[in-house]
Amino acid sequence: MYRFLHRLLTLVILIGLPAMAATAQEKPRSSRTAAAKAVSEQKPEQKPPTPATEAMLYWIREDGKFGYIDNTGKVVIPVQYENTFGFREGLAGVRINGKHGYIDPTGKLVIPAVFDMTYAFREGLAWVKQDGKYGYIDKTGKIVIPPQFDDAEDFSEGLAAVKVGNLYGYIDRTGKLVIPPQFSHTHRFMGGVAQVVVDKRTAYIDRTGRVLWVQKDSPKDGSREGHEGGKPHKH
Repeated sequence: MYRFLHRLLTLVILIGLPAMAATAQEKPRSSRTAAAKAVSEQKPEQKPPTPATEAMLYWIREDGKFGYIDNTGKVVIPVQYENTFGFREGLAGVRINGKHGYIDPTGKLVIPAVFDMTYAFREGLAWVKQDGKYGYIDKTGKIVIPPQFDDAEDFSEGLAAVKVGNLYGYIDRTGKLVIPPQFSHTHRFMGGVAQVVVDKRTAYIDRTGRVLWVQKDSPKDGSREGHEGGKPHKH
């Protein structure tokens, strides 16, 4: 009888241990499954809404006057201006009674038409002409660089070409001449490099004015390379 009970107990132990081991091994899997299920049931992260793209407006001309339409063809700013050159950075230059100012996309005149000549904003500044000299205003209409130059172009990468006498150099946003006037024609900076014409030869300079490359063959008389980017746009 004792031997029978001993064998029975041994058999129970042998059968029970694998079952207990299997149960113990399943618990971690159950935990991982539960965790994975919990993650899968989480709601996707809510992203902030993307700002609406600024609506594009397109200038139109009728009977010698300019206005604007939207992308459906609807007239949103009636034809009324003597000239305009399109919206940039939220404002468009317009000419009223021979003077230039700026409107917003609703047609409101936000910078009074008091300038002899203007152009579009770039990098928050726009050149203006008063009493024969060029300077710069900000988007509130404040003159930040007083008119003092004989010509001026748009800012690009923090620098703008200006003319002093018969030659062009570059100023920074404070109006300081950082590259002295020495070029007959200029282009705006792109990627830290600008194309210029010096002694009738095409050259490339960096932001310090250092010459990176200069044309070595004989220059052609009357070369107009370089400054063409701004001249035709003046109104």
